[in-house]
Amino acid sequence: MFGEILINSLYPVIPSRPSMRIKELIRDGVISCKSTDPITCAVAKMYMHNVGSILIIDEDGKPTGIFTERDLVRVVAEGISLDTPLMKVMSKKLITANTSESVISAAMKMIENNIRHLPVVEEGKTVGMVSIRDLVRALMAQELSYP
Repeated sequence: MFGEILINSLYPVIPSRPSMRIKELIRDGVISCKSTDPITCAVAKMYMHNVGSILIIDEDGKPTGIFTERDLVRVVAEGISLDTPLMKVMSKKLITANTSESVISAAMKMIENNIRHLPVVEEGKTVGMVSIRDLVRALMAQELSYP
């Protein structure tokens, strides 16, 4: 029938239908705070937009990191003031996806790096953010739409 493609030894993928691309999942706009803004900026925007992460940008609008729910838990557990600038508590290692990448590829990046949010880039610019929830919904919809 179909041959297996080994993305890695733990997760074989059997190709059976065209794979969905990340560009199909991103919504308009990127929610961000500046690296010099306090933690409260990120928390307020995360709450207001019902998201689990905020892209952190420098004064020129260039991405420098990400602030996630996990970062917030660490901040609270360590008793760090919520007035602390985001640059001191954000995750600096940005792992990204591009718009033409498959949903499976993005999911693998999340699994391999133990992360739940990926900034999406196109031609060097951040154009959106996808979460593990977005990917699971897309994969479920794709799976349920085929017999």
